[in-house]
Amino acid sequence: MFLQSTTKQIKHYTKVMWGKRMNPEDKQFAVIGLGRFGMSLCEELSERGAQVLAIDVNETCVRQAADIATQAVVADCSNEATIAELKLDDYDLVMVAIGDDINANILTTLLLKDAGVKTVWVKAKDTPHCKILSKIGADKIIRPERDMGIRIARNMLDKRVFEFSELGSGISLAEVVVTARNMGKSISQHPCANSDETQVLALKRGPEVRKAPDMDMEMQVGDILIITGPEDVLSETLRKL
Repeated sequence: MFLQSTTKQIKHYTKVMWGKRMNPEDKQFAVIGLGRFGMSLCEELSERGAQVLAIDVNETCVRQAADIATQAVVADCSNEATIAELKLDDYDLVMVAIGDDINANILTTLLLKDAGVKTVWVKAKDTPHCKILSKIGADKIIRPERDMGIRIARNMLDKRVFEFSELGSGISLAEVVVTARNMGKSISQHPCANSDETQVLALKRGPEVRKAPDMDMEMQVGDILIITGPEDVLSETLRKL
């Protein structure tokens, strides 16, 4: 479906828009920057039923995203008027996935925060970039290559750690596979459940997920414990498994 811009401001900053009308009652996300990372986000969010607005200055990228996202628009979000015209402050979360142009990445983030966007996540290139984004108010900073490298390294070092994610504010979440060593023991006897600073949120057994499981529940080989706690405490506990 092709939609021609009508207002002067949108027509000036936005060449064309493809897609269908978004339902304001649904959770809405906007992804700015349609490189490999941004396009993957649009695809995954859309597959999970989310309302997604895909934005880029490159019309070719936008045309590709039009088959994936709810709406796709050619626009320059490093311009304050564009952000206002697109009403990005109405969105639940805006992801700045601009990768190559760091200046545009930073300026877009700053303008989004100034416009009152509820939550702004940003893709960062390196540590100095992260520091700048933190100072201007980015709600979450992502370094995809670094984060994925850390996750893979943890899994290479210890196959019992199925997943490890930083949640921010020094808190992390880990998915730990129960091995034969802990078979038949209660959840409370697992090393990750012994600390007062860590908490077992759920137990996954096959397709079943048991939230806040009974700590006296007997574990089986292959069960996955979902545990959260301070990153340093959780990391140290995992090293001792």
